[in-house]
Amino acid sequence: MMLRKRFLVVVVAVLFATVLVVAGCSRGQADDGKITVRVFHYLDLADNTSTDNFNEVRRAFEAANPNINLEFDYLFDEAYHNRLQAMAVAGQLPDVMFLWPDMRTGDVTGAGLVKDLSPWVDQVAHEFVPAALDAQGPNGEIWELPEQITATHVMFTNERLLSELGLAFPETFEELLAQGDVIRNAGYIPIAMDNGGGWQMQSTFLSALVERTGGRDWFDRAVLGEVSFADPEFVRALVVIKTLSDAQMFTAGVNQAEYGQALTDFVNERAVYFIDGGWRTSNLTGELTAEQQEYTAYNVFPRLRNEQGQPKSTAVVAGTGFGMNANLSGEKAEAAWKWIYFFAGPEGSAIKAAQGWLPATMNAVGPDAPVLTRKLADFLAATPGGYVVDSIMQAEGMGVLHPAIQEMMFGALTPQQVGTRYENWVAANDSRRR
Repeated sequence: MMLRKRFLVVVVAVLFATVLVVAGCSRGQADDGKITVRVFHYLDLADNTSTDNFNEVRRAFEAANPNINLEFDYLFDEAYHNRLQAMAVAGQLPDVMFLWPDMRTGDVTGAGLVKDLSPWVDQVAHEFVPAALDAQGPNGEIWELPEQITATHVMFTNERLLSELGLAFPETFEELLAQGDVIRNAGYIPIAMDNGGGWQMQSTFLSALVERTGGRDWFDRAVLGEVSFADPEFVRALVVIKTLSDAQMFTAGVNQAEYGQALTDFVNERAVYFIDGGWRTSNLTGELTAEQQEYTAYNVFPRLRNEQGQPKSTAVVAGTGFGMNANLSGEKAEAAWKWIYFFAGPEGSAIKAAQGWLPATMNAVGPDAPVLTRKLADFLAATPGGYVVDSIMQAEGMGVLHPAIQEMMFGALTPQQVGTRYENWVAANDSRRR
């Protein structure tokens, strides 16, 4: 896939910030005889739980590999993706970078700039759950080694608050709406969400709704243009979001809220429900008390009328992980692989599982794992999953869909207009429609 001209705008904006980071990425041997590997990581440094978890993995790797010097650069959210695109266009990718297994970083992995890890992965495939190693490229390539299997939609539930309010988890969408007044009148937020970045409402909610209203077969046809994102199957999912927004079911100011506010509201028991991805298990494990973890439940959004897809489903995607610059070879490539494998493999996974992650390795969750990790494992084992929109569709289109959803919630667009606007972009730009 050719990198698109629209990314040149991004290059102009961030290339100067990139030069110092990537300078000398091709050098292999440091002055002290160590092999230097430069790594670009997707990490929110303000998130102490995730940062502490990562640093523990990093320290363990460095202790086990004293001959390898890791040099890290960190960014998060859209800033990460913008710089990654700039690096790719400039031909200055670092040695190792954090990647998605799908279209979210598809313009980088599909441009011949990232090495196929299959030769290394084949040697350790027996250590991973099969779903983690699904092909990521058109010819079976694996661009990154997933650290986990990701459910992007979980409706975390404070069962103590529900009981206090005389409520039970709703079976239907209508029952959930009816709870709104009771919850608000008691001073609580019905559904904690933060959508300041735009991606949250799409990835952690809309994707699961589209599985209910349309299903995988419909989505497969939409990708090819046999049906449209302006059709009722997609628009009905948007209607659910619009209805909840109009009924004041979300966090006040949800579209201005930075990622992390909703988590804080749920941890501090200001919200009854909290919609986010399964990856939040690590944060909840670190921030909830032992008692709170016992009454925190993992659910999916209640049943909709006339569902066409899998009932009681979430949205699932193979997890993210580190990939390697296609230009690496020899001892530099082997050193890069050691980090990639350590991070996602049994050693790194054991550290992460102890702190609330659900790794992609076999038998990672035992009876001594944190209670919420076990709840997440049970959730994934029992819950069917549909597609995640931004893992299937081209990433640039999210620049149309995300703000359109926000405009809809502000009342500037109807759900039908959002679906039509997105369909028009896909029809004009998505390579699979041509």
